[in-house]
Amino acid sequence: MPDRIVLMLAYHFPPENAIGAARPYHFYKYLSQMGYRCHVITAADQETRPDLDSEYIPDPFMTQPREEIGWQLERAARKLLVPGGTGIRWSRLACRAAHAFLRSNPNAEVTIFSSYPPLGTHVAAFQLTRSSQLKWIADFRDPLADVPGHIGLTRFQQKLSRWLERTVLETATVTIVNTDAAAEKFRNTYPKQRNRIHLIWNGFDPEDRIERHLLPERDYQLVSHVGELYGGRNVSPLLESVSRLIEAGRLVSTRIRIRLVGPIESDSVPGPEFLMRARQQGWLELFPELVPQHEARRIAQDSDGLLLVQPQSAIQVPGKLFEYLRLGRPVLAFILPNTPIERILKQSGVVYRCAYADSSIQEMDNAVQSFIDLDKTADQANIWFEENFNAKKQTMTLDALIRSIHGRQRETT
Repeated sequence: MPDRIVLMLAYHFPPENAIGAARPYHFYKYLSQMGYRCHVITAADQETRPDLDSEYIPDPFMTQPREEIGWQLERAARKLLVPGGTGIRWSRLACRAAHAFLRSNPNAEVTIFSSYPPLGTHVAAFQLTRSSQLKWIADFRDPLADVPGHIGLTRFQQKLSRWLERTVLETATVTIVNTDAAAEKFRNTYPKQRNRIHLIWNGFDPEDRIERHLLPERDYQLVSHVGELYGGRNVSPLLESVSRLIEAGRLVSTRIRIRLVGPIESDSVPGPEFLMRARQQGWLELFPELVPQHEARRIAQDSDGLLLVQPQSAIQVPGKLFEYLRLGRPVLAFILPNTPIERILKQSGVVYRCAYADSSIQEMDNAVQSFIDLDKTADQANIWFEENFNAKKQTMTLDALIRSIHGRQRETT
């Protein structure tokens, strides 16, 4: 039997502490345990992870001088053609490295797996498979077209993004998405590819156990958001609600503290005057640096409650939700109504409240106060959550897809 190889194009990958690194790593880990050889081509520096079967291809947009013509051309493409189109030149280097790897494994059964975003991974996979018979699984962690955080696109940019998305779906052997809403959207938008679109949720690593953690004693409630705020993840309405509740005497500023940990885009928070006033009043703390994963978990564990901010999308589910639910802390979700996020929260068994992005000021204030008034006792997620979002079980679904596109049945043990 030939070697079974999954050649993974994953721009983000450990040891990089980016939420987009978790999903391809989970697949890498558990496919390897199932007997596959997984070889990863990534833009994440691998110097500290010699244990991984991976190949570091630096992104020239990040490493080369800005004066170079190639850098300027990619900058123009990212600004004028595909906003956020990271990895355009990287894709050619990644494709070249992939060809070299494949030449050294001529008799293997190969599956190409590319994880988007960024765009460069799918571009590399397209180049790699367009003139060959290789099987390609295109993973969409986010949609490429009609992305909620991309506001103000020209009609040309919208059409180009939709064309790129359609081209990937038409070229890839199968496509996987990470929410049921995304699967429905893709199947309705591309009915000819309907049977080649599959759902594999994001999830958690079952071998990464989280121990019970007692909260430190303090005379205020600490509510934290741990992670980046960007691309439409605007926390301003929540902060403004807290401010209104304090001004109305419904909250005491010394009894509540909101902590935002991670890089913050300026349009994701209120203006400087508001932030300065809130910090002077003592109820807002900003730590706008990316922290290591273990530190992010410690901060979340030490918090009375956790903020989930996704008001811009009805189909996406932030990867941090699965970490939050395993910690068992109450969650205040700032979201649109009737989203996959709300359905997961409702069935998970963890205490939560939703503040809807389209609600009135009064409804927003009532939702925020209702959350603050909650009993903040930790409550672990239930068996339903454990069964449905276990990364090992999700990788078994991916294994079944790989076998199906190669015409193989699952081996019996």
